[in-house]
Amino acid sequence: MGLGNNKKARCVALRLANNSNFTSMNFRQFLTCLFGLFTANLSIAQTQVELLEFRTNTGDSYVDVVVDFPGYLCEFTETEKGLQSSTTITVIAETQGEVSQFQKTNLQSPLFIDSTEAINTNQIHLERLALEPGNYTVTVKVEGKEVDTVSKSLRIDIGGAPEISSLLLVEAYAASNSTDSKFYRSGYEILPLTSNVISPQATQLRFYTELYNIDDVVGNDSLFLLVFGLTNSSGQLDPNHTRYKRLNAKEVVPVFEALPISDLTPPLAGGELQLQVKTRDGHLICKKEIKIERWKPEAGGFNDNVNFASAWTDRDLLYRHLEDHLPLASPSQQNTIGGVLKKTYDITVLQGFLEQFWIKRNPENPEKAWRDYCGEIMVVDSVFGGCRGGHGADTDMGYVYLKYGRPNTVVKRHHDTDYYPYEIWHYHHTNGFTNRRFLFFAPHVVLECMEILQSDMPGEIKNEDWIQQLRSRENRVKVIDSQMNRLNPRDTYSREEPEDLYYNPR
Repeated sequence: MGLGNNKKARCVALRLANNSNFTSMNFRQFLTCLFGLFTANLSIAQTQVELLEFRTNTGDSYVDVVVDFPGYLCEFTETEKGLQSSTTITVIAETQGEVSQFQKTNLQSPLFIDSTEAINTNQIHLERLALEPGNYTVTVKVEGKEVDTVSKSLRIDIGGAPEISSLLLVEAYAASNSTDSKFYRSGYEILPLTSNVISPQATQLRFYTELYNIDDVVGNDSLFLLVFGLTNSSGQLDPNHTRYKRLNAKEVVPVFEALPISDLTPPLAGGELQLQVKTRDGHLICKKEIKIERWKPEAGGFNDNVNFASAWTDRDLLYRHLEDHLPLASPSQQNTIGGVLKKTYDITVLQGFLEQFWIKRNPENPEKAWRDYCGEIMVVDSVFGGCRGGHGADTDMGYVYLKYGRPNTVVKRHHDTDYYPYEIWHYHHTNGFTNRRFLFFAPHVVLECMEILQSDMPGEIKNEDWIQQLRSRENRVKVIDSQMNRLNPRDTYSREEPEDLYYNPR
């Protein structure tokens, strides 16, 4: 399992600094929720900023400014398809009272179905600044409905000496050749963790770093020793959580590794991730460390000893179970399930996604929320899954049922009408909206898998010609009054029975 999540977990909406028009199907967005679900920051009540220092192949320094900001800061606009947020991110690097770098980016989010999801969804943005050696103050200003400002100090040293870049804690990753992405590093799309706090459920800590100019000490392509590990409560490297690797020295050596996490290492407080670069004889060349903390749920929270996600041992069955979560998932989570996780065969990544999916939705008792949803999956599999191999979530009706709950009223017109068979579901209240409807029909006159033809729910299918399509049945039979559905006689004041039933639910 990955790094875990914070109590007020979020699904990250990945923003690209070089593309303010966010496309919902962009591959990089596939990483979004997987990354966000492994975030372990205890409180996302304010903007967080992480400064990561790296160097180019020519030795020039640059800083990745990672901005993690809460959804409630954004300005939201309601469209026919849902809610969309707009935010302006300003990043300023100053030295000795003068502005060295200035970047201002206007961002637009993917669509959200309801305001609760939009407000509770944290978003990530990255700006890359080329900086000369010196002391800087980096200020980040997030402007939307509200304004939040964060400032951090930074020192850029003169390059040339053997050194280790910033230690980038990894929320998640996927193999990629998209070198134009600012999240691309050494063959992977990597999203940084904007916190050094990991959850009690975490079993693994991934990190990325780069080693510079080691070849100046040991010689080009010569072997050197890399020691990396987690410290215990005594402040010493824990032998069970320390690894040793022999690497070949180059001008730049990328390092992408993972360390196991146990109940005691790292400790609740005072733990570190340490890296040491040594010669073959064991002489220290350079070192780096970063604080690592453990988050514990508050009293009354879920049971640390219960881990429903780790009970899954078959990767394919677990992935199928995650597909059953598509109705509840946000757009970026859906892309993650259908994109990155589909290609991931590390079952611990899938387990981590499932666990943190429910910690986000119900931090106080994620296991109960998951079990309740499993009960609903069984319902839709039984009622709607007959035409989809038993998987009700793959049907339109099952999808709506799982996403919006059980409808308050259902009108069925399956037989003896001059329309395609259809049903109308009406919701009094669901997902922050009131008085919403879904009309399903069977265009192939097969009732097992009805399709959505029309809905007034934002983000769902809206079809202005739905009544025409509903009655465009081939070999249409003109029915007489005695053939009408006797349980719900036609309203004589309506031009079309489906229209009356749709706008005046029984």
